Amino acid sequence: MLSSAVDGIRLSLHVLAAAIWVGGQITLAGLVPSIRKVSPEVTRVAANAFARLSWPAFAVLVLTGFWNIGTIDMSTQTTAWKIVLGVKIAVVVIAGVSAYLHTKAKSTVGLAVWGSISGLSAVAALVMGVFLAN
Repeated sequence: MLSSAVDGIRLSLHVLAAAIWVGGQITLAGLVPSIRKVSPEVTRVAANAFARLSWPAFAVLVLTGFWNIGTIDMSTQTTAWKIVLGVKIAVVVIAGVSAYLHTKAKSTVGLAVWGSISGLSAVAALVMGVFLAN
């Protein structure tokens, strides 16, 4: 069965935003060691450029995520599905908060810890989303 235009747009926006948020974090994590060798300032420039894309993508993810939930008849979902949804929402909050704390970190350790938590929680949220979609 083909999705309606509204469903297709909603899901496409959600997947595109996830590609930017999650894929961008993975890409930037892979690039940072190389660009850091050029200059610490280049790393900051790249991070700031990514932030201009990633934070709006995160906002789109949250908005379309709630839109997705609004289209679901919860009475037809299993308890396990509802638990995974609840955990996913918590993990998305962790991803956002840890990404924010990463942007505010001043030490190398803080950058590494918050960046790692953000990246891992973003991937975990993505995987849970795949399971929730069936």
